[in-house]
Amino acid sequence: MCTLALLPYLEPLLTRPQQPDNLCGPYWIALLLQVLGGISTSAIEVAIAAQTILPNRAGTWTPPGAQSLRGEGYDQIPTVSAIEHCGTSLAGLMQATQKLSHGEFCLLPLQTPHWEVGLTQLWQLCQTRLDWQIVPLLNSHTGYFWGSQLSPAQLLGYLNSGQRNDISPPDWSVGHFALLAGQIRGTLASLYAILDTYPQLGWAGLHLQPSSVLAASLVRPDYQSQGGVALFVSRAVRSHVEQAVIDRGFEVAVWDNGTPAPAG
Repeated sequence: MCTLALLPYLEPLLTRPQQPDNLCGPYWIALLLQVLGGISTSAIEVAIAAQTILPNRAGTWTPPGAQSLRGEGYDQIPTVSAIEHCGTSLAGLMQATQKLSHGEFCLLPLQTPHWEVGLTQLWQLCQTRLDWQIVPLLNSHTGYFWGSQLSPAQLLGYLNSGQRNDISPPDWSVGHFALLAGQIRGTLASLYAILDTYPQLGWAGLHLQPSSVLAASLVRPDYQSQGGVALFVSRAVRSHVEQAVIDRGFEVAVWDNGTPAPAG
């Protein structure tokens, strides 16, 4: 028997448009401010506030099946030729969240040397304190993910045996922001439900990953950049959430995902 749990306050995000190119982090902050804070903003406005950096040349920035997408004001975002420096830093997203919400919301950046255990603790905290409306924003590297199009046989086979049989390779390989939105539990194993910025992935952007895969995607052992989890929370509960994660062994610290932090 399998059971699925989703964070109920994220249900309005289950149907959403595709992100603009290279703006996954700003996309999520814009949507979360809209849905949880009633604050009207856009991914491009968040990107400008976060000092996002875009590539100055054409490239394949989207997963298979997705079309390139930009928007009004896209040309206001600075560009560079060094692809490895493009994107949005975690420090930039924190700055943009604070600024555009006028301090009503923030990102709490978490690090731990034991992400498999940490993900379990985070999910339990989100589930037991639904009133805090904690949103875990994952800064992963998708090159470690399972392919998003799991068949029912693969899904049930893993949940009921814990064995990985014929799992397809990742759809794409980039540094990326996505939401930890749920968990499905089987007889012997479980999978986390990841809400992505591209509806072409999984089931309308909801795909499933085991904790070991998510942990690797956050640690990024094959890359110089780092990942982590930032908790999107309201100012009203920030101190409670911070104490709760510290009590669970997390360090509240910003990581370097490869994109330069905002100046000043």
